[in-house]
Amino acid sequence: MKKELMKRSLDRRLRVKAFIVCLLLLATMVIGCDANKTTTGSDTLVNPTKDELSDHSDPSKVEQNDHVATLVSPAKVKPIGHYSELPNSFRKALWDFAFKTSGLALTVKGDENALYSPISLYYALAMVEAGAGGQTKADLRTVLELTGEMDAGAALQKLYSMMLHDGTSEELVANAVWMRLELGDQVSQEWLDQLASHFYASAFKVDFNDKATAETMSKWVEEQTRGKIKPEIDLSEADMILMNTLYFKADWASAFEEVNNRQDFFYTSLAIPCEVTFMNAKYDDQEYLVADEFRASAIKLKNGKIDFILPNEGVLPETLLANPDFLKLVYEGKRQTANVVFSIPKFSYRVKIDVFEKMEALGLRDMLQNKPDFSVMLPAQKAEVSKITQEAFIDLNEQGVEAAAYTEIAMRCTSVPIQDDFVEMIFNRPFIYVISDDAGVPLFVGVINNPLKE
Repeated sequence: MKKELMKRSLDRRLRVKAFIVCLLLLATMVIGCDANKTTTGSDTLVNPTKDELSDHSDPSKVEQNDHVATLVSPAKVKPIGHYSELPNSFRKALWDFAFKTSGLALTVKGDENALYSPISLYYALAMVEAGAGGQTKADLRTVLELTGEMDAGAALQKLYSMMLHDGTSEELVANAVWMRLELGDQVSQEWLDQLASHFYASAFKVDFNDKATAETMSKWVEEQTRGKIKPEIDLSEADMILMNTLYFKADWASAFEEVNNRQDFFYTSLAIPCEVTFMNAKYDDQEYLVADEFRASAIKLKNGKIDFILPNEGVLPETLLANPDFLKLVYEGKRQTANVVFSIPKFSYRVKIDVFEKMEALGLRDMLQNKPDFSVMLPAQKAEVSKITQEAFIDLNEQGVEAAAYTEIAMRCTSVPIQDDFVEMIFNRPFIYVISDDAGVPLFVGVINNPLKE
């Protein structure tokens, strides 16, 4: 009987174009997440000490000399006792931001892979919002889904503490601002103090004309992302650089056994078969979702989970992502229970995107370049955002997942249903996956059209 069921299920395998969306989420999200889940198995968070964070975002990591001076250092991290201390209204804002930006960020050509971190971009834009005034501030609040009296800085202060993990799983966030030496005397101390207290950011004034400065900044990013991202930083048209980094590493709750790996064909978005290594495992009593255009099921991590989403035959990745309600449906959709067989390709890749270009539909470029108001940040200067970029890295294997993101905002002064006994999820075509940890925030979104592409 079991062989017959397996055969019937195997006969239903779809060999179509698929794609991967990796969205690092947190499992206490109001959308389909367990609001009481914590990394310690209780309702109380255990926050690592500053020392346990391996000098995370420590200004002493940057050598102080005549060309580098610290304006502010990160405040002492305030511990949070329970995930419920982060307002659900703010979690919803984070998810709404992820819903509307992911489809734009993940557009690709051919069989290229894509990856995007909503929370990294959110952090960086929130630092800009804290320094904006007038209509620019109002417009940024709309982009960030902030309503009423919601204070992004105060909420992100709590979130920062919730997201920090060190040990068997790691989750680290870092923020920094770098500016020209002469601009250091013009920047608002009120804004700098808010960066230090709410964003736990460092601020430096540096010599942008010194060739070593870009390398110093790049090294800072490399250290915060545990060596996964080392950007090439161009200071030729910038007077200030705002940075956010995110690093996440977690093992599977139950590791894939390498002995169960097999070589098989993955059908790329161009319908070209390529031989890759598939990891295989069966999970009993597993929740799964069947929607009109896709199937989804999650695999637990020691810190969070990854939702894998497999589009139906003939459904393109772009079609799913173009619908802003797609990811919402993934979390709100009613799930069934079955024994689920997973077959997932290993992959590792890195990408870089131009946020202005990708998110033209949101009007970010016009908002931040057409005479914007940054009077809170620079009371005596006119400035604009010259570019926003994001780099991201991910590696998924038998042990678990490791991912990192780096968002850079450069500013310049302008005056100066399946019914069988078990379900098979054979990811032999581009597919969607969602990574979640235990705090309730969207961290990464990615697209894989070809697991062999790096």
